[in-house]
Amino acid sequence: MAIEEIAGSSGDEALEGSATFVFDFVHLKARFEDVATQIEIDHAAWIGFAAEQAISEETFLSKVGPGGMLSKRVKIELGEVRRALGCVLVSMAWTATSTPFLFPRLEADVEFSEVEPGNVRIELRGSYRAPLGTLGERIDRLILHRMAESTVRAFLIGISEELERRLGLG
Repeated sequence: MAIEEIAGSSGDEALEGSATFVFDFVHLKARFEDVATQIEIDHAAWIGFAAEQAISEETFLSKVGPGGMLSKRVKIELGEVRRALGCVLVSMAWTATSTPFLFPRLEADVEFSEVEPGNVRIELRGSYRAPLGTLGERIDRLILHRMAESTVRAFLIGISEELERRLGLG
């Protein structure tokens, strides 16, 4: 039996674990309106640090992860930019480009909000389901969730550095 059959590569919900949530944020010393304008004008430019190859205006191939051999090539899909209650939100998802049945799909919102004048919070709130059912959940609890958190942190730092560069702050 092929591993794809065991893992349910067809998207078999029975072999996915329960939802696992991930959250992190970084701060950027910048004016909120400057950041919001960058996101709204070209809502994919702020992700330029991560984009190895653009597939369309909203879809990119990239490597995400804490770095080195622990990084994974993914397809990043961005949703529409929307303003709500003093913040800018962008929905996104990323999916592994190879062996996706072994790696979870992350679905998240990236939020840009003013903490105080001259200080913007960039946060990611998302969730994923560990593949391979109960076995995958156990592996996730032991080590993979920490890798997911490190991946999200590296991604947020990359966004912050790209916006600093685009705004001439660095």
